[in-house]
Amino acid sequence: MSPSDLTLLEHTRTESARTRRAQKAIQLADTGLASLAFVALFAEDALRATFGNAVGVALATLICVLYSLRLLRHWRSVRWMRMPLMLVLFLGAAGVSLLWSENLPESVIAWAIALATSGAAIGMTMLLPWPALTKALGTALRWVVGIGFVLEAISAFVTRMPLWALTGHLEMLSFAALTLLIVLALQLAERTVWRGWAYVWIVIAIATLVFTHSLASWIALGFVAVVFGFVMWARATNPLRRRTIYVAFCVLLGGIATSVALLWSSFAEASSSGSWAVMISTLRTGGLVFFIALLVTTYWRSWFVAIDRPQWDLDSRRPFTATSMLPILLTTELIVSGTFDNQLTTASGLLLLVICAVVTKYPERLRGENR
Repeated sequence: MSPSDLTLLEHTRTESARTRRAQKAIQLADTGLASLAFVALFAEDALRATFGNAVGVALATLICVLYSLRLLRHWRSVRWMRMPLMLVLFLGAAGVSLLWSENLPESVIAWAIALATSGAAIGMTMLLPWPALTKALGTALRWVVGIGFVLEAISAFVTRMPLWALTGHLEMLSFAALTLLIVLALQLAERTVWRGWAYVWIVIAIATLVFTHSLASWIALGFVAVVFGFVMWARATNPLRRRTIYVAFCVLLGGIATSVALLWSSFAEASSSGSWAVMISTLRTGGLVFFIALLVTTYWRSWFVAIDRPQWDLDSRRPFTATSMLPILLTTELIVSGTFDNQLTTASGLLLLVICAVVTKYPERLRGENR
């Protein structure tokens, strides 16, 4: 090989290494931004209670703008036609419903936060590989639950006064603890976290659930455990022999739907101001249908993503991935917890719902392929 060829080869290697370092730095920055967004939106209630509604809108808008700028740089690489249609229709119907809202200021705030939050969720899902997004969510929840657990312990044993940390109220702290428990369990199954610290955080999450005494989270945990059992049952069964599983699962979904229907009226009336439940409660029949359709279609896609093996070619024997169960478990938690406790219908809940809705439309990303 001539000296000029060696020089060219060395230059190519140097450029390749530089490109890899730049890509890694960009991904780390995106992961850090996602973690910050999760923390900020889980803390939205505390920030709004302290500084007013304007802070919630400004924070969600800032996060959305940052992700919008990042998405503009990758505009051509995103297949926009595959975005969830029901999400677009729901947000559009929510905007139109402002025309007849009885509480216009609160409805406008809720709609603005919903748009910004949905934009941030789309940005996270399309810019980050699924393992990195899961890592960002887990990191953010550790901060939220860790600070909340410490302050709750101080409240219980020292000051005897409520200190609800970043979440603003105990129900959101309990919801964050349950979400952390789900994320850590799946990360442990895929061995993407160090086992020692993961078990420590699982203990902290369970202790937080016990401390907060949230009935909604315990009910949601029970439903999540049942759905997890159905997913594992379906994975262990030949796809051609899953009829019994589908029938049993439909009965379970019918029970969830009945609970939602029975509790919906009181749930909408008691909604906390500025939450997306306020926005939903102002919708007419068409808009409400779009919202329910968003939940149903997201759950439907999440179910098949969870129980089917990753496949994008003729190879049908690829191993299952644990984190492909995250969308269906998160959606179950959101539906059940949001039904039994209206205070959970804030920006963080909508963020998780939109992430699940979008990523299940791009299952190749969820299964480890950025295609």
